Amino acid sequence: MKYTPRPITENVNVSKTSPFREFVTLTLGVLGTLLVVYILLGLALDFVVPRVSLRMEDHLSSLFAHVYENEEKASPTAESLQSILDQLVSAGDFQDRQYRIHLVSNKMVNALAFPGGHILVFSGLLEKVQSENELAMVLGHELGHYRNKDHLRGMGRGLVLVFFSTITFGASSQISGFLQSMLLKTEMKFSQKQEKEADVWGLKLIRKLYGHVGGATDFFKRLSKEDKAGRLSYFFATHPYPEDRVRELESMIKERNDPVLETRPLAPPLRQ
Repeated sequence: MKYTPRPITENVNVSKTSPFREFVTLTLGVLGTLLVVYILLGLALDFVVPRVSLRMEDHLSSLFAHVYENEEKASPTAESLQSILDQLVSAGDFQDRQYRIHLVSNKMVNALAFPGGHILVFSGLLEKVQSENELAMVLGHELGHYRNKDHLRGMGRGLVLVFFSTITFGASSQISGFLQSMLLKTEMKFSQKQEKEADVWGLKLIRKLYGHVGGATDFFKRLSKEDKAGRLSYFFATHPYPEDRVRELESMIKERNDPVLETRPLAPPLRQ
């Protein structure tokens, strides 16, 4: 019997659809999945932050130890800063842990709250403040970040991954170590809403410490006068526009009928 092969009408190695269409479909699928994961991680952040223990936070603080390397060791200036911070801690009942000042020689006009109760104060900030009350307002603001757990929320979605990895695999596992190294490379950022809420705490703390809120807005007014960037540059910034910040603080002071009295001069070690 003679065999007659059937003609091949299809090629299984060639897709019936356009390769470009398949590429677009695959790309959109991947991006869609990443977007869903990103949103879910953001929602999980509110679940994770209240459950981060002090022990785990202390472990996380070791990731940022390198930023303290340029700290001025045991200087009279650092000791004076620590003294003001300790008074604010006592006034606001923040005695759940020890809060430590790290004075870093840097022209940046800023202070930062890190996990584990570590507050960085850059020497550039001390060149701008002109009274103890101004300085206490800044430190009280940073304590406000701790009370609202902004220092953990500022780590963002990376904190969620580290949290669940540590619970599942342990803090010393390779997976946890990898995620922690990735977290270390992210920049801690606070939203403008978090900054405003921290300002509220700063105002409360200096009222408790000094009995009035004199100096609460002086530092921010000075920054506002020196600002050359304009309002638009703060649209995507984490800190509120200085003029708006002063306006809101003054509104709170008026609403609460807080007394505004004379400020204390800076102690000699803090004068720059």
